[in-house]
Parts: sequence; structure tokens; C-alpha cells
Amino acid sequence: MAKPTQTPTDDVLARRTQAGEQQAFTTLIRRYERSLVALIRHRLGAADAVQDVLQETLVHAWVSLRARQPRDPRAWLYQVARNRCSDYLRALGRRDMPTEDGALEVMVDRLGVADVRRRRVIDDVVEAFETLPEPEREALRSFYVEGFTIREIAARHRSPPGTIKRRLSQGRDRVRGVLGITNFKRNAHMNREHGTVPFPAERPRIVVEPAASPVADVDMRELTWWFAVPELDHEVRWAEYQPADGGSEWQLTRTNTMAAERRATIHDRECIEIDMDEQWLSVDDAPHPPPTRRHTRLWGRLTDTEVQWCAVESLTADGHRRLYTCLDDGFEEDFGACPRRVTAGDYLAAQPGGGFARRPGTPEMFADGMFDVRIGESTHRCTRIIEMPTQATERDVVIVAYVDETDRTVLFRRYGGEQAVPGAGGPIGKQLPHADRLVIDGMTFVHCFDDITVARPAAA
Repeated sequence: MAKPTQTPTDDVLARRTQAGEQQAFTTLIRRYERSLVALIRHRLGAADAVQDVLQETLVHAWVSLRARQPRDPRAWLYQVARNRCSDYLRALGRRDMPTEDGALEVMVDRLGVADVRRRRVIDDVVEAFETLPEPEREALRSFYVEGFTIREIAARHRSPPGTIKRRLSQGRDRVRGVLGITNFKRNAHMNREHGTVPFPAERPRIVVEPAASPVADVDMRELTWWFAVPELDHEVRWAEYQPADGGSEWQLTRTNTMAAERRATIHDRECIEIDMDEQWLSVDDAPHPPPTRRHTRLWGRLTDTEVQWCAVESLTADGHRRLYTCLDDGFEEDFGACPRRVTAGDYLAAQPGGGFARRPGTPEMFADGMFDVRIGESTHRCTRIIEMPTQATERDVVIVAYVDETDRTVLFRRYGGEQAVPGAGGPIGKQLPHADRLVIDGMTFVHCFDDITVARPAAA
């Protein structure tokens, strides 16, 4: 009896291609041809150019694979296609619109603004660029206008790739903010709401105390930090509280219900569709004033080693919906994938003058101790997880999350860098003089958000 043949992996096909086996290359391309066509069509918006750019992509891929072995052939193929699209659009811009505004149309489209050909929108983007700090402006210009890769930009500016990614992410946020575009991002400041759970208007009393239990690695199955697990029938409800009166009070500003409803496929990726019902509340002194309720969706999936984002649906103020997917520029930086395993260890060293210092080799996300977390009348034994950029500054964000014994986030806290300027009120340190401070590596971070997934009003 013949043994069943095993389907070769992408890595095997890439190695065979490198050895000159054309059939292996054909098999690899056929796996992703539909996704590549969809990506190119979305990038160009011109059906008559799709096949030309696809052929350029295949030629470049064949030549490059003969010379090198990519770490992730699938992701690499998509990047080759993106680069060929960028080449096409730059050439088109040079032919049709010799001004810099023509090149910036690409940036406008990636920021999700409808009707990107309108001169008014392009002018707005040019003006928004001029409001950015020099490092962020140059990173955006190099990536979106000039078409350099993150690695190339890092080499040009003599900065680590992680720093360039952070500048791109922060720059996109600032440009979206100037343009008034809805920004969906996996970072902590994307706060949510649901009107179905009666969370109290004022945050319940929270007490966090060290526990004697040994700390262990955590299996994070949530789409961090949105608290939803991409498994059918899973549901999470949570509330966001922001500081008022300089940080002496905490008021409810957003609630959210997220329910994993159905299976889906996004660009050939099997995933789970999650419905999200959020409500923003109007609160005095809170940074997000307008009361709003909206229903959107996101898509994610679990692998043995990662929690992967596949797509996010955004909803603009005028009711326009836009799908932001894993094939879009910036998606990997904004969402991407998160390792399921968060390693535990003695990563923080207490300092004589107060605060902590990270030990050499500390990862960006780590578990560092066990704590008893009391929220209102409920008490939970939790592992503390900290997320902090390797090369953080006092304009960055530090996340402190408490995950219970079922590996679910109970309490999520965001600390903004003391020198960060989130709005017109000046540095966050001056806006919140009464809020708690966290000092790491000599830098001060200010407690500015709390998300609670278990708080309920105390029984009468």
C-alpha cells in the first residue's frame, strides 16, 4: 500500500526553488496567487495593471529565491508584491503628477480617507506631515513616499528597526488625528465600551498587593490588549476608566462587549469573526468627550505559538466602513501577531532611590510576579505582565496587566510617558499631577487608563 504523500511546506518549496527546481516555485506561487492578486488590486485600484505588476512580482521572486532563503516565504512574497506596487505607483506619480502631492496620494489611501484623489485631502496630508516631529516625519516620508523598507530606513538613520516601526506607528496616529480619521490600533489607548453591563460610573476601589506564590509563564490567548479570545462562543465584557480632576478620581468613559460569533476566511487565513459593540461616554475632564455608540468587527486566530490579527473594521464619523487587513501596509506594526508564551523571570531590579531598572536581556513583554488584585468586592490571584519598548523614552507607553489563573486579563493599566503630549493640555505629567507614577530605567510614566473586565457594582 502506497504511503500518502505529504504536502511540502513553504520552507521546503523555497529551498527547492533555490536549488533551481521550477516546479517547486510554481507550487509555491499557486498557493498564494489569489492573495497576491487581491493585494495588488487593492494597492493599485487599477485592474488593467494588476497582471503586469503580478508578473513583475513573480520574476523578482524567482530571481531572489535563487539567491537567498527568506525566513518566512509567505510574508516575503507579500512584501515583494507590495514593493512592486510601490514601484508602479511611484512611476505613475512621476508620469501623471510631477509634484510631491502626487506621491502623497499613496499615503492618503493607506490612512483610510475616502476619495483619495481630491486635492483638498492631499493638501491636508501635506499640512499634517508638517506638524510631525522630525524623526516621525522622516520615517513616514521614507516609508510611504520614497518606498524604502524598514530595514533600509533603519540603516539610513542608524536606528534599530524597532525604533523605526515605533516612529511609523506614532506618525500614523498623529496624521490620523490631524485628519480626524478613526484609528483602530491594538495599543492600549484604543479603549472600548459596551452598554449592556452596568459598570459603575466611578471606578471601584482597586488594591494590588504582592503574593507569595511563584510566578510562571503565561499562555496569552487573548488578542492583546483587546481581551477577546478568537475561539467560537467566547465573550468578554469590559469597561475603561480615565482619570479626572488631575488623577484624583476615575470615571467610566467606555464600555465594550466582544463576542466571537462565526468562522471566517481573510486572505486564505482561517479565522474567527468577533463582533464588537462599544459605547463612548461623555465625561467632564476626560480626553475623549463625544458620546458615541457603534458596532464593528475584527478577525483573529490562534496558532500553537501565536495569537494573530487578520483584519479590523473601522467606522468613520460619517458612517463609512473600512476593512484594514493583514495585507495592508502598517498592519503588521499596528496589529500583527503576538506570541502566546509570555516568559516569567526576575527582570526588574528595585533601585535604592525608588523605581526599577530592567536587567540586561529583558524582553519587551514579560511576567515578573504574582499579586492579589482586589477590584471592588472581588479578589483575584494574578500574574503581573509588563510591556515596554526596548528603547523606551518618556514619550512612550508602558502596559501593566494582571492576568488571573485562567490566563485572562482582569485589570489592564496604561502608563503614559511623563513627557508625552496626548492633546492640547500639555505633557501628561502636568495634566495628571495626582495620578500614580511608575519609574523604570530612570524614566517616569504616569497612570492614565484602567480597563476592568470583572468589575460590577457592589450588591445593594
